[in-house]
Amino acid sequence: MKNLIVTAAGLSTRFEGLKPKWMLTHPNGKWMIVEALKDFDFDAIDNVYFTFLQEHLDKYDCLEAITLCILELDIEDKCRCEIVILDEQTKNQPHTVFSTIKQANIQGQVIIKEVDNYFTYKVEDDNYMCYYDLNDTTSINPSNKSYISVDNDGYITDLVEKKVISSTFGCGSYSFNDANEYCKYFEKSSSTSKNLYLSDIIYRMIIDGHKFKAVPVSDYIDWGTKEDWFNYVRQYKTLFVDLDGTLVKSSGKYTPPYWGETEGIKENVEFLNKLYDTGKVYIIITTARSSRSEKETLEQLEREGIKYHNIIFDLFHANRTIINDYGTSNPYPTCDAVNLVRNSNELERFLKDLGK
Repeated sequence: MKNLIVTAAGLSTRFEGLKPKWMLTHPNGKWMIVEALKDFDFDAIDNVYFTFLQEHLDKYDCLEAITLCILELDIEDKCRCEIVILDEQTKNQPHTVFSTIKQANIQGQVIIKEVDNYFTYKVEDDNYMCYYDLNDTTSINPSNKSYISVDNDGYITDLVEKKVISSTFGCGSYSFNDANEYCKYFEKSSSTSKNLYLSDIIYRMIIDGHKFKAVPVSDYIDWGTKEDWFNYVRQYKTLFVDLDGTLVKSSGKYTPPYWGETEGIKENVEFLNKLYDTGKVYIIITTARSSRSEKETLEQLEREGIKYHNIIFDLFHANRTIINDYGTSNPYPTCDAVNLVRNSNELERFLKDLGK
């Protein structure tokens, strides 16, 4: 029996001033907890336990939202889902896992997944710890991680918290082959240390002769601190891009060249298409052209190979101003403005550093 525990009962101390981190909104509109789990190997899981703190549910009235998040993961046909609510704050993540096991009476293999990162891997049997390589990422704070040494057979030989002993670090998913064995070692470890990590329990088990495999992951993204999260979010943009004079040579309604007749501004189109292809830029074309010109406009966009997500017609042929709010969860500035000389090909020069 494979049981996944999703630990979302922490105090998010590295996200001071914000909501619990798992509630932060991804640019696509979904909460962090959904993004962290969206590509997890649920096909290999029998039961999923989502662990939350009653204090957070009371403060943010978010139980229905949690249910919606589970629906968005679309996993209920693959495995049984259960929400576990802890009445009191736990001392640390290992304590959260222990409390979940006891409260839900979990038996069998226990796999833990944190909510402040994203990666993919295939769930395995037995004891293991997932890892990633420092050489493959620039998006983490090395001092916040646990580091492992691995033998030729792929098993962990040494494990140190918050000290770089190798380029391989634990990245947020752990497996214990037996829930009862985990609880036994947690109780041993918690009696000697309050500042306890899952890596401490694994290390103690290794000392006692248990073997833990090192399992590599792919596509790792770290959201472990507020800075990590905001740096990630800033990679996403919504662009409102004028059509005539910006993406295609300027045209008009009354005199030639008429709407739909002009060629594209090659450099601007190519740059915008590259942004579109990243999957991190949502492009809305804006135009003062009448919606009656939709047919010839869409034909022109297709002919010139311009990629976009949406288009807005019927705007005033006048100044355009974007108004947007900002706050602790979406820091200032939340909008920018770019003004190009008509028909110039300098779009990339103005946008390449936008949002940095």
